[in-house]
Amino acid sequence: MSMRGLVVALLCGVLGLGIGVGVAYLASPSVSHSATATPITAVSPSVPIDETPSRSPYAPDITFPRLEPGLPLQGKHVMSNELARWSYHVPLGWRPYWVCSTPSSCPAGAYTDKPMALSAVNKAQEVRFRPPDEPKTGGYSLRVRILDNTFVDVHQTVGTKITGFRDSSQIAEFHILHKDTHSVYFEYRDAPSNLHRFNYFQWFAVPGHTNATLEMSVSGRSVDVPGLKALFNRFADNLLGTVPPAAPPTTQEPSSPSSSSAPSSPPSSASSS
Repeated sequence: MSMRGLVVALLCGVLGLGIGVGVAYLASPSVSHSATATPITAVSPSVPIDETPSRSPYAPDITFPRLEPGLPLQGKHVMSNELARWSYHVPLGWRPYWVCSTPSSCPAGAYTDKPMALSAVNKAQEVRFRPPDEPKTGGYSLRVRILDNTFVDVHQTVGTKITGFRDSSQIAEFHILHKDTHSVYFEYRDAPSNLHRFNYFQWFAVPGHTNATLEMSVSGRSVDVPGLKALFNRFADNLLGTVPPAAPPTTQEPSSPSSSSAPSSPPSSASSS
């Protein structure tokens, strides 16, 4: 081969090698470079990228007139047990319903939300009052309950109620709006109905005592909040608690000597106290 042919062959080889390298570079995956580190969007991620929890909407509130502040409290009732006697007032015209929080709090045939006869109100351990023609679910109400409590003070009942609400499977998204030594304001999602509810509780002890013997609460919708607060405060302003008078001792007629042949024994210290 002449010198000219050898030079041409070498040039062709070098040119072919360069073309091959260029093709290989173009076929390789592209890599981007940046001076700032930024996240790369995942393809079909196994976990959500947005970690902000979503809040599902509440169910619509019932269409019923809202609770207005300033309702006249002219319905007077009493509630009592061996520890206390309470006189309280409820909005005029509101009707009573049974509340069976415990099996012993309702007589035979009664059940929660059953209309209560007016003659039974002052004998009941727990009553709910609501306006006439209001649906049983989703509206507003006032509930009063007497407590057979000789030990737990008012402050402790607040913490007990908070724990009960937080542990309830019927309540979601529970929040405390206000709390003091004798009352607490809640808002939450009612799990069965998906409604946004507001529930305010307060407890009372007879003057001169610390054990809570009366519990009251008001509940309603967001639109009812001003009326709930007004009713909550007015109930306390019109409440009167006293210790019931001690029951007179029972007298037992002495038995006739001829009624028993056994000799009589002296009374024990327990029976004579």
